[in-house]
Amino acid sequence: MIEVNGTAQPLILANMTTVAAQNFTERVEVAAAAGFDGLGLSLDAWRRITAEELSPREVKAVVNANGLEILELEAVFGFAVPVERTGVAIGGGLVCTSPDDLREFWEVAELFGARHLQAVGSFGRTDLEPDAVERFADLCDQAAQAGLTIALEFVPTTNVPDAATALRIVEAAGRPNAGLCVDSWHHIRGANDLDQLRAVPAGRMTMIQINDGPARPADPDYLVETLHHRTVPGAGDFDLDGFVSAVTAGGASAPVSVEVISDHLAALPAADAAQRCHDGAHAIMTREALT
Repeated sequence: MIEVNGTAQPLILANMTTVAAQNFTERVEVAAAAGFDGLGLSLDAWRRITAEELSPREVKAVVNANGLEILELEAVFGFAVPVERTGVAIGGGLVCTSPDDLREFWEVAELFGARHLQAVGSFGRTDLEPDAVERFADLCDQAAQAGLTIALEFVPTTNVPDAATALRIVEAAGRPNAGLCVDSWHHIRGANDLDQLRAVPAGRMTMIQINDGPARPADPDYLVETLHHRTVPGAGDFDLDGFVSAVTAGGASAPVSVEVISDHLAALPAADAAQRCHDGAHAIMTREALT
């Protein structure tokens, strides 16, 4: 566990973090050995694991045997897209989430007791859908039946590009199980406005995602850089101290998810990659707690 504003919170190895494990069991084992408390899981990963490696019951047994939990699920892409666009590819291997996908998310959440599910806006447009708030509220209502909080993640290349926009949607929806996922990558590569982060009420800070990167983009294509060139917290040039200070300024305490998608990590042994991610995040969060 890691202390965030005086409260112990789990440190999570995000689903997309690059750990070159041979299989899911090894990923769980190296995460546990590195000191993580939980894991993130995507629907794509869940389907692959249960089709090729383990039964659902065996997946749960492996996670439990290593003292971990599946704490976060990711992600609903295009939470307000028209129904006819659900199931449509949007690039980078991502697909707009369908009603069938949602039903599967609820099943996985109930199996593992996951805490939150990330949601992302629509790619390829800058304006919000006219019914975006209503659709988000409905998503929260469905998630509540599975015991989940929806963490709305702002991404600069979507129509929810920054924390201010995400907060407006969450507050307008008015659901108790709604909050923000604040990712250092999308913040710094996007609006990079610390005041927006400070404006998020403590009760709406659902999860903190942390990673690092070079001061100047490593690739002009945002998606390419996002999926290949992140770095371990503390190994890049981001002002992570300022980021964590702003996120926690209002008294917020939330789980910390380490999401480092990196070609460099892909070349390392799985155990080494997991340990670097854990230690980097722990150092940043501990340093902030002491200041």
